[in-house]
Amino acid sequence: MTTPPIICRSSDIYGHENFPMGCAFSPDGTCLLTATASDGNFRLYDTPFHRLDNLQKIEQHLGDNDREDKDENNSIDKSIATGPQHDAIKDETATTPCSHNEIQDHTQQDYPWKASLTSHQGGPPPSASSASYSWYPLMTSSSPLTSLYATCRGNSMPIHLIDAYTSQLRASYRPYNGVDELEGPTVVEFSPDGSRIYGTGFKTDRTIAVFDTAIPGREGRIMRLGKTRRSSDGQKGIPSAMAFAKSSGGDSNGPSNVFALGTYSPGSIYIMMIAWPRLQEQLFTRWMAVVGHGKAFARKKRRFEHIDNDADAEDGGENLFSSARVNWFQSRARGGITQLTWAPPTSNNPYVLYSASRRSNAVLSWDVRALSGIDLDGGAGSSRKRNGGASRTICGLQSYARDGDTNQRLEFDLDTNGNRMFVGSGSSEGMVKVYDVNTGKLDDEFKVVDGGGDAVNGISFMPHPLARMMAMVYLQ
Repeated sequence: MTTPPIICRSSDIYGHENFPMGCAFSPDGTCLLTATASDGNFRLYDTPFHRLDNLQKIEQHLGDNDREDKDENNSIDKSIATGPQHDAIKDETATTPCSHNEIQDHTQQDYPWKASLTSHQGGPPPSASSASYSWYPLMTSSSPLTSLYATCRGNSMPIHLIDAYTSQLRASYRPYNGVDELEGPTVVEFSPDGSRIYGTGFKTDRTIAVFDTAIPGREGRIMRLGKTRRSSDGQKGIPSAMAFAKSSGGDSNGPSNVFALGTYSPGSIYIMMIAWPRLQEQLFTRWMAVVGHGKAFARKKRRFEHIDNDADAEDGGENLFSSARVNWFQSRARGGITQLTWAPPTSNNPYVLYSASRRSNAVLSWDVRALSGIDLDGGAGSSRKRNGGASRTICGLQSYARDGDTNQRLEFDLDTNGNRMFVGSGSSEGMVKVYDVNTGKLDDEFKVVDGGGDAVNGISFMPHPLARMMAMVYLQ
């Protein structure tokens, strides 16, 4: 178990049950966005690059000294440790050169880190409300016009587009339900090119509201997940997570023009096509199921088909797609989906979808190229005759264990190439686990805070030329 150096820790979140809910670095990595539970604020923190630079200088100097004399505990010149650096790293009380241990102690101290901007649009949140936010995918701090993020909190609050430079409201997008009442979504996402905003998670109907980013107001489109709210066709449950596949182009760089949608009550995961209906047109979406199969699951307990693997059978090896394995993966995903993430286009397999579920003890991965769970109620390419009257559920690819015994949403994140996964823990030990994505083996784990804490419910990875940085949020 390693203890990575702490660059800084926030010092401005106060109040009863006022804890951060997840976090997300901006696409250019210059700032970090989070939402706090009880005060209804969305907080924007500047990435502390200067502190990372200072830490790198100190560690580099220590490394040079160690190479010169490994047997002696060399001290560092005072001008290096406290020279022309920011006050966050400087030792104001030092009167003698700092030793190796003293320099290491600097990385464990609490350096004040306060939000540069906060937004509180729409008034304080109601009790038990959830917050969702999404960065504009083409955001770059050098262009203020692109420095935007979208937020929503459900109930009767519209989707807000917030300026990341001033925290002022840029635009509002107002979804209306079937009885012409404003209803706020609980999930918001941008399309990969940033041209559209998707809002879902409505309690009155199974729909996705789609808005042109350049046209605020109520002029949106509706994508229906079923013919009616109570009909047994389509994807059931309340949408709770959404993720767009971000292909970099070409046939070998992952799926394109699709997004994954997860629900709870009941839990399900569907892969859907990106469609752009004409103004005010209601589109009945087409899908393929990963977990959950519409009315087939509600009608009776399904039997999971055994998927033969001729190569394994000839070699006498174990069939990885046995009914027991399929059942294990499917059962772990039915507690209600809390997060969906696609593998990066630069990963070994960009067709992998990762999912996390409420109170689940594992993060799961699914290879969408092996989709066999075709919905029988109108999904793309579905046919009762072709499937012999029954569709096959698909088997998961890999699982990554975690302590999920909490009602909080526990996030995970991948590195740039999708080779390592960082998984938050629901235990009170404040642990983060690091997995090898390809093998599913635990590479490392570390404590966020010494002396205990609480569940680590938010993780966001960001590469930096000097070092890899990761933001984590927890309640202490």
